[in-house]
Amino acid sequence: MCIMEIEIKLGPLTPAQARAAYGDLSLLPPAGEEERISMRTAYYDTPAGVFGAKKLTLRLRQEGDASVCTFKAPVSDLCRLELECPAGSIEAGAAALREREDLPGEFRALLTGPFVPVCGAAFIRTTRLCRAGEVTFHLCRDEGELENGTRRAPLCELELELVSGPQEQLEALAETLCARYALPRCTRSKQARALALGRED
Repeated sequence: MCIMEIEIKLGPLTPAQARAAYGDLSLLPPAGEEERISMRTAYYDTPAGVFGAKKLTLRLRQEGDASVCTFKAPVSDLCRLELECPAGSIEAGAAALREREDLPGEFRALLTGPFVPVCGAAFIRTTRLCRAGEVTFHLCRDEGELENGTRRAPLCELELELVSGPQEQLEALAETLCARYALPRCTRSKQARALALGRED
């Protein structure tokens, strides 16, 4: 699947903050059944660190029983190009992504490898589809750990990912949520925060 992913991330949060905000059904009305998914992610780069330098993401994630390879490239502050495919290894996933017609040519050579794991994350995602006004979105609560070698850091955040409707309404909803529960906006991805663990003294 290739999409332009529009996502608003809120965090870092305490578990109490995250659960209170996620449970606000008047502001975030459910439009589907809730799911809980165990996720374990490994992020990869080239030996020269090309992906990190270009702010690209290449990951292999175990999502429950499914193993998925994903490539992401930034378009704007909230929007990213995202391509994914089922894959049992990062090499198989990258090879499948290289064959995709919707992969921009500028990224094709980068997906030839070799790849090295650089960091990861393990967490439980609690998620449901929501609909408020004209906007439909996935609401996700992620709780677990970021990983870099032997270093660990708590992970607790909310994500609002646009499915349909005006982006401006999703942003306004996120602002209301932040004001109501004193939530910070998260400016860095899980990958960026996990990588930073390796630079700590």
